Amino acid sequence: VEKISLVDYIKNLPFFEEFSENEKSLILGKEGLVEKFQEGETIIQQGAVESWLYIILMGKVGLYKSIDDSSAEGRISLTEPEEIMVKELEIGSIFGEISMITGRPRNVTVRAKSNDVSVMKITREILESFEKPTQMKIQKQLLKRLSENLDDMNSECIKLKDVINKKLKPKV
Repeated sequence: VEKISLVDYIKNLPFFEEFSENEKSLILGKEGLVEKFQEGETIIQQGAVESWLYIILMGKVGLYKSIDDSSAEGRISLTEPEEIMVKELEIGSIFGEISMITGRPRNVTVRAKSNDVSVMKITREILESFEKPTQMKIQKQLLKRLSENLDDMNSECIKLKDVINKKLKPKV
């Protein structure tokens, strides 16, 4: 994605639908905003302490959660922790927002799942450099994303609860 065409390109991304042309240009005017990755490359490492979020401009990424019970039990593991794919995200999706908001370590690893993945990286400092109306629009998009995630998790919990109840229900 070339910088010249980025303003036109992001017009089609839901994240930017409420932004004016001027706001889009201001966001894209920041240096080092777009990063590219190849399939298998790590974009975010679980446990890292970073305060930025990403918007996928091109390609797909996978979110992976490492499961390591040994640290919770106070012992050292000699094997690699098990890793499961939690979700796959595509163009227009946001990731990394929780650590940006809370300042806590990353809770998943994110890797490119296709070649030529392009992401827009927005740091907390970049966010704070915008005028308040632009900051509010970004925050509104983050809240929208968080509420969608909560809805998705609630739906998954209901499905799991239903499956568990059916398995535990005594057969007559």
